[in-house]
Amino acid sequence: MYALSAHDASEPISVVFAAPYYFVSLSFHYLTVSTLKFELFKWGGDAHSFKKDGMYLEIITSPNNPDGFIRQSVVNRSEGKLIHDLACYWPQYASISFHADYDIMLFTASKHTGHAGMRIG
Repeated sequence: MYALSAHDASEPISVVFAAPYYFVSLSFHYLTVSTLKFELFKWGGDAHSFKKDGMYLEIITSPNNPDGFIRQSVVNRSEGKLIHDLACYWPQYASISFHADYDIMLFTASKHTGHAGMRIG
C-alpha cells in the first residue's frame, strides 16, 4: 500500500473493503492501514457505500471468506488501485474457475503452514 500511495497528497488515501468479509481478513487489512504510515492511508469502510471522489485503494478478496464467492471491484472508478487478496485461492477451499492475472496480488501459505495472517505480495 505504501508503494501505491501518493506521498505528496494533501490528504490520506481511502482504503475500502467490500462486505461481507471474514473478521480476520478485515482486522488484518484494517490494522495494516491503521499502523503503516497513518498519514498516507485512512480506512474508507465498506466499498459498497464508498462515495468519496479521488484516489482510493480497494482490497478485493476472491474467493471471498466466508462465503466463497468470486469477487470483482465494487467501486469501479479510474482513480482507484486494486489489490487482490487471494488467500483462499486454493482448490481445496473454493472452486477455482478463473485464472488470477491482476497487477497486484497477495497470496498466503498460512492455509498449509498454520501461520495465520501472513501475506506475500
